[in-house]
Amino acid sequence: MKAAIIILGNTWVCPYVNTYKHILDKKGCAYDVILWDRDGSDADAKFAFSAENANLDNPLVKAACYVRYARFIRRVIRENKYDRLVISGPHLAILLSSFLRKGYKGRYLVDYRDISIEQKPFLYGIYSKVLADSYCNVISSPGFRKYLPGKYEYLLSHNFDIEKAVNSLVAEMPAFEPDVPLKVLTIGAIRNFESNVRVLENLGNNDAYRLSFVGRGEASGRLKEYALLHNVRNVEFAGYYKKEDEVAIVNECSFINIVFPNDIKHSAIMSNRFYLALVHKKPVLVTAGSTQAALVEKYALGVVVSDCKEIDAGIRKYLSEFDYCEFCKRCNSLLSVFIEDYNALERAVGEFVRE
Repeated sequence: MKAAIIILGNTWVCPYVNTYKHILDKKGCAYDVILWDRDGSDADAKFAFSAENANLDNPLVKAACYVRYARFIRRVIRENKYDRLVISGPHLAILLSSFLRKGYKGRYLVDYRDISIEQKPFLYGIYSKVLADSYCNVISSPGFRKYLPGKYEYLLSHNFDIEKAVNSLVAEMPAFEPDVPLKVLTIGAIRNFESNVRVLENLGNNDAYRLSFVGRGEASGRLKEYALLHNVRNVEFAGYYKKEDEVAIVNECSFINIVFPNDIKHSAIMSNRFYLALVHKKPVLVTAGSTQAALVEKYALGVVVSDCKEIDAGIRKYLSEFDYCEFCKRCNSLLSVFIEDYNALERAVGEFVRE
């Protein structure tokens, strides 16, 4: 039995790949990862598609690159004769729909992480047919269920390292000291300029806070320019970081910023930062009305932000009632739910590669 895990970008922005790798390793199933190396970080990968120097801001160029990548995927699959496929994202599922349904019916798994092109009326039906012919369908957030065809069952796959999640249930956490300045960390892919700049506007040059943006993404340069233009003194920017340094970076912060745009695409997701915060026991800042906000409110895991002008007041109110020991217990309660979801996923993927 041999499987292929197929993703639409680099591995560093697709940490869920490790979930499938962990399960397949455990089940003794050989596998390859097929990816689109967009930034050069996976140039040495065995099966890496590259569209170097292509202007992906141009819709026509981007569409052509997607078609080329789909052709690359089909060629690699044919040459390696995989028994099972894990297809990540609606773009790939739709582009490969005919290939999948004719040659791999019941032998592919569809993994869904973002609301995207499948919501367009002329593509929704195609995507629904891909879901119908898959072995099983996996989503990364319960918030997606209301946007996808309701006649299918969806398993949940959370963006965490299962071993770290399980260990964190019993690990002794570093003491949380809400000392001034409070360190507000934005880590990972730095996207969403508008929502992040609102955080900068309202916490910038406030001596009670130290803001850090650690990672890279399309918004990082603009945010840095904004900070320089407005002489924001209490912010620092660090680019790419090594994965092994992530724990130390997170442990130094007071809050993790997950303030996203207030739109359909962002309101339904579960971000990588949310899981980092749970595992490392850090309170979060999240946008009101989102799937993440509902969990934060239920388990009292941080500050729900309706208006960025109220962030400072919300943080101060939250800390005035804060009990770190009780907070850690609430983190573990939610993590335990997520671990059960993982166990169900592992059982399903195990059956998928055993049949």
